[in-house]
Amino acid sequence: MLLEIWESLRGYDKWVRTDATVKTSELAQQWIAASPSEKGEQKPRGAAIKEWRSTCTLAWADGANREHTAQFEVSDNSPLFQLYEGMIVSIRYDPNNPAEFYLPGVMKSRVVSGVKWTALFLFWTAVALFILYLH
Repeated sequence: MLLEIWESLRGYDKWVRTDATVKTSELAQQWIAASPSEKGEQKPRGAAIKEWRSTCTLAWADGANREHTAQFEVSDNSPLFQLYEGMIVSIRYDPNNPAEFYLPGVMKSRVVSGVKWTALFLFWTAVALFILYLH
């Protein structure tokens, strides 16, 4: 229900629906709350933890049969995490800018990850404050 309202407010419900093919799919563990080191690699900051992420490249054709590609990334809490090369997913693309696409699961994954990591941060902050209070 909320997703449909959000899609309508953003205008995604008016975008063209089409099928896209997953061209690549890569899994990797990434640091959450990480900062780049001097060598450019990611290193943890504070109480950072790792999370599995999937990065996929999609390809689709617009109404003029021009091919477009784009990437998206989701965490392991998303059903899109299970996508692999050759699979077909239903997307919407902007008729005024066919290279811009919308895939509902991507937004859901971002919201769930944000809520999960915010809740975890608040929990550990409360634990730290409680411990400080006891001392």
